[in-house]
Amino acid sequence: LLTAISIERCGSILCPLWYRCHRPQHLSGVMCALLWVLSVAVIATVTSPCLAHKDELCQMSLISMYILNLLIFAPPMVISSTVLFIKVKCGSQQQQPRRLHIIIFLTVLFFLIFALPLSLSNFLQQLSYTVVSSQVVFLLACIHSSIKPLTYFLMGSCWRRCSLVSLRVSFQRVFEE
Repeated sequence: LLTAISIERCGSILCPLWYRCHRPQHLSGVMCALLWVLSVAVIATVTSPCLAHKDELCQMSLISMYILNLLIFAPPMVISSTVLFIKVKCGSQQQQPRRLHIIIFLTVLFFLIFALPLSLSNFLQQLSYTVVSSQVVFLLACIHSSIKPLTYFLMGSCWRRCSLVSLRVSFQRVFEE
């Protein structure tokens, strides 16, 4: 979903006229549904040989899944978010970047720092390389899981004034944009 959101926001910034006038109405939903179907298909393909204890096929399936994650999902998300950030930052100087753009950028940055090492480490483990201990990688993955709600809360409550408001109001502010 982060890949779809990143590409969608990048398209809205780079081609605003097309985005408002010619973009298919259900493009976001279709793109998210296709990514979900692809994810379910990959997980089903990977888990079936692993559950059947076919070790060699399981290892090949896991390697394929990590390659798919590292080469198909991560690059478009990183590239589109970087383009989005550069366009917003260098575009109009009189307008502050919107909260949603900053949240997307922070989410992608946190993904790169905290979540991507897990996929990379698992991929390297399948090839019999150990770079970092698994405890460090799992700690980073736990931090990644915990940091998203915190990011949304802080962006919703501290954007204009640093007063604490309810979590519901914070989420509402962020997602209204």
